Amino acid sequence: MNDSHRPNDRHRRPRASNDAGAEGFSDGRLVEVHNQLALDKEEPAEGFALLPVIVVFLFCGFGFWAGLYLTRNSDGFNPGSFDLDAPRALADNGPKEFEPDPVKGEKLFVTNCAGCHQPTGLGLAGAFPPLANSPWVAGNEERLVKIIIGGLAGEIEVKGAKYNGAMPNVGVALKDAQIAHIATYVRQAWGNAAGPVTDAKVAEVRKAVGARASYSPAEVLQAYPLEVK
Repeated sequence: MNDSHRPNDRHRRPRASNDAGAEGFSDGRLVEVHNQLALDKEEPAEGFALLPVIVVFLFCGFGFWAGLYLTRNSDGFNPGSFDLDAPRALADNGPKEFEPDPVKGEKLFVTNCAGCHQPTGLGLAGAFPPLANSPWVAGNEERLVKIIIGGLAGEIEVKGAKYNGAMPNVGVALKDAQIAHIATYVRQAWGNAAGPVTDAKVAEVRKAVGARASYSPAEVLQAYPLEVK
């Protein structure tokens, strides 16, 4: 045969010496490698892992601390301990006895009164009179309670300074116990040393005030003159 018709050896694809080598691993080799990897896996260890045990102990410790904290600070899980109106003392035989609480009174004061008279009780010069060391909050408790319930409009003088404004009747929206707490706090805070006010006294004064308009300073002073030392 003529050499010109013979295929060119340079363009001929070389024959692979091993068909499996051209296609990668053979099936048998893949199975062998898979089995070897399975044998090399770390066997699970017996016993408890240290980290989960620590987490369990921490969780149990936190639960114990939380229960102890609530027991000590929730008054025996009595809902009245979080109620600003709830009486604190309980009579041996009979209904609950009201006890004015200055701590509850402070919270109510900050919410209802501190915007004008300030949390310090010093008021604002020329605008709102101070309650600290003020004769208006000392002496007869009815004077202060009437002002809280009925309001006060007109010029007053406190420690030589004059104030001409109008105090709203904030007590209309408050319960008797809440007013008693506020009045007790005001009469005993910032250097004041007057006696406490009970809810029964507030109820008595509220009945006397009725639905009338704000008191004038002259009316209040005529009924309850200031006890100036």
